[in-house]
Amino acid sequence: MIVITNEGQKYIHQDFFELQRYLGIYFRLEWCNALDTKGHDDANSGKYKDENDFARMTQCFMYQNIGLVTAGIHRPYIAKILENSAGRGPLTLIDVGAGGGQVGLAFHTLGFNVSFADIYGQSLLWLLWRLRERRLDLPVYVLDEPFEEKVPKSDVAICFDVIEHIKPEEQTKFLSRLANMGNAVFVNLIRGDGTELPGLHSAVDADYLTEYCLEHWPCWAKDYYPNDEGVFRQRLLIYGAGVTLSEKDYVPR
Repeated sequence: MIVITNEGQKYIHQDFFELQRYLGIYFRLEWCNALDTKGHDDANSGKYKDENDFARMTQCFMYQNIGLVTAGIHRPYIAKILENSAGRGPLTLIDVGAGGGQVGLAFHTLGFNVSFADIYGQSLLWLLWRLRERRLDLPVYVLDEPFEEKVPKSDVAICFDVIEHIKPEEQTKFLSRLANMGNAVFVNLIRGDGTELPGLHSAVDADYLTEYCLEHWPCWAKDYYPNDEGVFRQRLLIYGAGVTLSEKDYVPR
């Protein structure tokens, strides 16, 4: 086994400086990390009318979009996509709930034909600015109705760190919406364990959502990131009409 240690703790990814160019004097250096506390504090600051207003108008997701990728949270999920797409040419991939598009832009560099989708808000405007600055002519779709019906189906749909921001009663509907956007959907579930931050997170019943996907599509799942008690904090789901399973594939029951 190869173990890579982290020698440098005071590292700021260069893309934060791109965000600094975009925000100008409103840039917040203390938000250049992957901590959820900035979103919790901002959501409960009294600046927003309701949760929908916060989701659209906050700038914290711009920072978090870069911070989570820098922290390496998505690396095993990205590795799974690369493993299952090796040698298959320029597959289409849509980054749903893309925020600033950090993950989708990485896949663009890796040769995927990438598009993006999100609700209209500050993060989407930041993504549009980034694409224009980088001279990238990549499609961006607005998920607000009635625009969503115009989103074409891709080979792969990814949706990372989104489900926990959706109300529990709407989460299965959202998983179905994702299946309409990609033949194979990759989504991570942040397990609801009572540590959700009020105003920022909703509880996620990973087992219930996994069972829902198993009932509707071929589905593969694996747990990641155990805590000190051995309880896994995240689960990756791969499901959809284009998913083919073998007998050795692991599905938790």
